[in-house]
Amino acid sequence: MGVVNASSKKMAPCQEACPAGIDVPSYVRFVREGRFEEALAVVREKIPFPFVCGYACAHPCEAKCSRNQFEGPVAIRMLKRIAAEKGWRKQPKPVRLPSTGRKIAVIGSGPAGLTAAYYLALQGHDVTVFEALAEAGGLLRYGIPGYRLSDAVVDRDIRVIEQAGVRIRTKKRIDSAEALLEKGYEAVFVASGAWRGLKMGIPGEDGPGVLDGLSFLKAVNSGRAPRIGAKVIVVGGGNTAVDAARASRRLGADVTILYRRTRAEMPAAADEIAEALEEGVAITFLAAPVRIEKGSVTCIRMALGEADASGRPRPVPVKKSEYVLEASTVIMAVGQEADVPAATLKRNRNGTIAVNADTLAASAKGIFAGGDAATGPASIISAIGQGRRAAESIDRFLGGTGVIDRLSGRGAAEAIPEEAPRGTARVQPRLTTPKKRLGDFEIVEKTLDAETAALEASRCLSCDLREFDVTVNEAACKDCGYCREVCGLQIFTRSDHFNPGGYRPSIASRPERCIGCLKCLYICPDFAITIRDRLAK
Repeated sequence: MGVVNASSKKMAPCQEACPAGIDVPSYVRFVREGRFEEALAVVREKIPFPFVCGYACAHPCEAKCSRNQFEGPVAIRMLKRIAAEKGWRKQPKPVRLPSTGRKIAVIGSGPAGLTAAYYLALQGHDVTVFEALAEAGGLLRYGIPGYRLSDAVVDRDIRVIEQAGVRIRTKKRIDSAEALLEKGYEAVFVASGAWRGLKMGIPGEDGPGVLDGLSFLKAVNSGRAPRIGAKVIVVGGGNTAVDAARASRRLGADVTILYRRTRAEMPAAADEIAEALEEGVAITFLAAPVRIEKGSVTCIRMALGEADASGRPRPVPVKKSEYVLEASTVIMAVGQEADVPAATLKRNRNGTIAVNADTLAASAKGIFAGGDAATGPASIISAIGQGRRAAESIDRFLGGTGVIDRLSGRGAAEAIPEEAPRGTARVQPRLTTPKKRLGDFEIVEKTLDAETAALEASRCLSCDLREFDVTVNEAACKDCGYCREVCGLQIFTRSDHFNPGGYRPSIASRPERCIGCLKCLYICPDFAITIRDRLAK
């Protein structure tokens, strides 16, 4: 289809959905061509954690992938992983700008803290990261089990961050961000994470044999797994609950997860839930504990009511439905709250640090906050995005430009490759067998081989390079809404005015998202939609 000048590229939905703004289509095209070093360089333009995100990213980009209009999204995370695995050995060391002499302290060495530290160091600033635990990485190292994200993977990314000039001081808990300003640091970024487990307020949850989910995972990842006995009950439905359950299976226990809603509402990643079931974890839906005693948990059955503030149906206890389960250990994983240094900083009602939504500046001058400390528990890539924003703001605060991106020097023009035909199935990851998984904490998912990765990358539609005109004849539209139903790219919205026929017509409010699937054209009963490919000969 010819060549498109890179300067005229539009932002693809996948890139728009990425909290760090990674140019997904560009690195996917490099993977397709087997140019893994270039692919990795594109990823590093926006994040210092290509390995971590290749293994454990929540991949919101895939939910917005245009290939969802056909048979499912491109396996973007898995393509990032092979780019990192095959491209890292030839990656040049980070290049710092000349020293500014400005001193910055970062509290916490998780993804938000280390991301901010990395980009600020590249700007020439003197950055020191303070970490309370024995090794750097925060929740990446201590909150995610090794079968999903190993220490070796985390260390590869941290090594590059240290090469940028970041100093990391471990076993150094900071109890006051303001005190660091008094010690000569000109700016402080608080990124201490969300390590405190929430309580349900039920009898017995503070008793012996009851563990907090994150504390349990921290102990396991530190090589000090507690004795949990033969029967473990895990309470909760998020990734921490599933990780705790899968880790408990590897420690030899029979495990049941109690979740108060159904699988459809379960916030844990779908693939993690599926793998947990493969490994023998049982999940009891519509159930919740009401009392914990030594050796047992009293549960109650739940029914779903009206939607709550989260938009999910509210679980309601069913009267006289209590029953008892045997349990040697109960692991509570019902949520986390921010663990921030004691200080005079203004807080939100949930305990997070109150910050300016644009700059992430806290209530005290020179102090910024981000990641879970400011947002509450979120994903790795969201924390990285917060770290990038903090680096931009802190650089400007110290007199810099706030421009932190380091472009990889890729070519100025890109050809639009022919995509794989419709109906080409998404690649399925290769996993170790469930039996083998229970014998160790080794990585479960295998890296794609180059040939399979190229085939998967060919499913990318390169929608950042395509240009379509989409128009609706508003006078002809009778507001059936079919175009809005079949378009997963949210191109069409309902107009706020009426046409001569008395209908509120559809309008193409985001025509730049069009990929030419023509579903709207085929389904429109009024023949009111026109689509033109600007690049067609």
